[in-house]
Amino acid sequence: MLCLSKSQRKLLDGSGFSCKDKVERVMMECLGYVQDGKHTEKDTLKLMEYTSNCLKNEINQYQYASWTTFGRRHIFSVQSIGNKLTLLLTSRMGIEKWGFVEVRSAIVPRDWEDRYYLNRVMELLMKLKEMLLEQEEVTVVLKQQQSGRSPVDPKDTIKAVNQSGQAINDL
Repeated sequence: MLCLSKSQRKLLDGSGFSCKDKVERVMMECLGYVQDGKHTEKDTLKLMEYTSNCLKNEINQYQYASWTTFGRRHIFSVQSIGNKLTLLLTSRMGIEKWGFVEVRSAIVPRDWEDRYYLNRVMELLMKLKEMLLEQEEVTVVLKQQQSGRSPVDPKDTIKAVNQSGQAINDL
């Protein structure tokens, strides 16, 4: 189930979907060579909003899964400003705390003299791949818990935590 509307997806420069549960896992914004502070801030806030919406959508799908397990769920975004790539993730950091964290950044080499920066770009891409594979595992666990195949402490279900008022309702 997609978490963003068609009009929201059109506003993004790119998005990546999970094969396991058919939802957005990666969102991308590119600013080109213009480094306008106001535009950068606007795109960052858009990524924060959209990744939060995806987490909120997923939390509603897995009401009987573990709140603890859902803490391992991440939605990723890649922001490109000029020749700098930044990998960001949004996740539940704790009770009533949601995080939008920079994981890695890298300068994309534009000419032969900057070729040494290519290692950082490859590290960023490999880190993203590693974290996406971890999310596939989290998806399997959440589905097993939601379906009742894996036991979950009734006090640790997302529904129970939300009803007890320990979790925030709106991201």
